[in-house]
Amino acid sequence: MDYGPNNPQGGPGGGYNPYNNNPYNNNPYNGNNPYNPYGAPLPPAPTKSRGDHMATASMILGIITLGSLLLLRLSMPFLLGGVGIILAILSKGGARKMVGKAKAGMICCITGLALDVAFCVFAVWLVFSLPKLSPELTDEVNKVCEEQYGVSYYEMMEEIYDMWDGLDQD
Repeated sequence: MDYGPNNPQGGPGGGYNPYNNNPYNNNPYNGNNPYNPYGAPLPPAPTKSRGDHMATASMILGIITLGSLLLLRLSMPFLLGGVGIILAILSKGGARKMVGKAKAGMICCITGLALDVAFCVFAVWLVFSLPKLSPELTDEVNKVCEEQYGVSYYEMMEEIYDMWDGLDQD
């Protein structure tokens, strides 16, 4: 075995190179790349878009927005959903299309906001129509309001109706 200077691979064969290429010089047959001796093109390095971090943040905020609906928090979906939508739009940058994470974040945030608005509308409707729907439940709510706030449910509703009538007269 010849491991001398005539053998560039450092192995047996006395310098014989069956593929007729030398990994130590730059020739046109191996793609002009000294680190690629067999001539196959190297795959491009993966690159992240400029807004990839914002798209990821948008997707995470969208998931948290949907999760906060399960906790029946009203202000959190508005805040997090709005920020998530803004981040999804900003992650697009100058590109024509959004990244998949930004689309997922946008869908989750919009869904969370729509469900939160529907829940708020239902809650307001329930407060105003409660006496008609269930008088027994209204009595329970009346007791809880008197214990917690010192004012009955009926007194609070009268004040709201008086304020509403005052706005109509102006």
